Amino acid sequence: MRQIVFIFCILLSGSYQQMTAQGLSVKKLPFCKPNQSEIAPTVHDSLLYYSSNKNVNWLSKAVDQDNQNFYNLFTVHQRQDSTWTLTEQYKPSYFSQYHTSSISFLPDSNEIYFTEVHMKERKRLQKNTVNLFGVFVAKERGKGYTRAKGLPFNSRRSYNTGHPAVSADGRYLFFASDMEGGYGQTDLYVSERDGGEWGPAQNLGSVINTGGKELFPFYHASGKLYFASDSLGGEGGLDIFYTYRTEKGWAKPTAMDTGINTPSNEFSCFIDESEQFGYFASDRDGDDNLYEFAYMFPFFGPGTKQKENTYTYRFYDRMNGKGDGPLKYVWHFGDGTKAEGDTVIHKYNKPGTYHVQSVLVDTIDNVELFVLNDFYQDVKKKIQVYINVPDEVKAGELQTLDAMQSNLGDFEPNGFYWELPDGSKQKGETIQYIFRTKGKYIVKCGTVCKNDPHKKMCTYKEINVIE
Repeated sequence: MRQIVFIFCILLSGSYQQMTAQGLSVKKLPFCKPNQSEIAPTVHDSLLYYSSNKNVNWLSKAVDQDNQNFYNLFTVHQRQDSTWTLTEQYKPSYFSQYHTSSISFLPDSNEIYFTEVHMKERKRLQKNTVNLFGVFVAKERGKGYTRAKGLPFNSRRSYNTGHPAVSADGRYLFFASDMEGGYGQTDLYVSERDGGEWGPAQNLGSVINTGGKELFPFYHASGKLYFASDSLGGEGGLDIFYTYRTEKGWAKPTAMDTGINTPSNEFSCFIDESEQFGYFASDRDGDDNLYEFAYMFPFFGPGTKQKENTYTYRFYDRMNGKGDGPLKYVWHFGDGTKAEGDTVIHKYNKPGTYHVQSVLVDTIDNVELFVLNDFYQDVKKKIQVYINVPDEVKAGELQTLDAMQSNLGDFEPNGFYWELPDGSKQKGETIQYIFRTKGKYIVKCGTVCKNDPHKKMCTYKEINVIE
């Protein structure tokens, strides 16, 4: 029997010591055992679901063409004291014994989506049989599920599809495939549901997909699409990236932090709604194991109210010159504009260094007599963490907030930390957030000095949310 296990071909052996970045905790989950793989974590109704090739039948051992155990779904629960229950195989009487993985639950619905081989009967799995993967959907019924239905973009003979990730509203289904016409070995695709039917596969494009492998999409409630890639840079091997939609399409993918990504392979993740913790798979210790990460947010206190960069300056005569009678002051601001008066207010359009002069002009002969002041004016952004978001936004609309216009002077930041109106926190130079209800809310963003964690900068801004 020949299995095309494209989903698992990326699981390469290797070893790497666990890394812990400042402000980030990463630890292996205790139920991960040597010489077996645990991958594809997701959380639903307080249970952690994952796929593993651990042997599930002690009387016999079913293996694939490479003499490797088949993958099955498992569940485990974390107790309040942070310990874990024993793992259990998930509905073994329902799911295929010949590879099942990558389950995705549609919130507030009875639908599940999962990866499974097309042929599920041993009598059909003859030697050299090609048994491709597909994405299947089923609905919960009683204590079980309805008969699984393959989605229309599957292929039983030509290519694999897998790693389904359904959006929270059930409108979009993201998945990976090695179908022809892509950019690389495996690409990411999306199908949009129209009524009750799923539409054709649409490639996510060259911003995300490369000549290598893109796998294991996870669509977060914030609108971020997390996925694994071996060809977008990063730390090495497969790394976990995220992107999000903009008016111009998908944003350039951003790698998750060092400590999550390493020179080994990191892939298949679940990110909590708060984006403060989650789970992912890595082979950094030789086997494919599940890891838990958590961001440890610093405390910033009340912060400082954000000041807008008006670039407005007051200029006055430093030479105590005379400007009465037939004489007048003329100021040249170095940006192509000028003004008259011994004391003037000028607003620059952008930061820069400008050559400023004031000259005394004879108004009768209209000639410049001499230069009174001559200097260079440095126009800079105010030193602060700058929160870039409109002052007024609409409730229910996804907003992009960033700190990219911050001027920190000599302060070298170790990431940006956001405190949001609903109590949630996020880390990143750019984040996305939805203000749910009408009102005035405070958004706070701070950073910690990379070389001295006791040094901090923090700014807050008031946002008016309208309906």
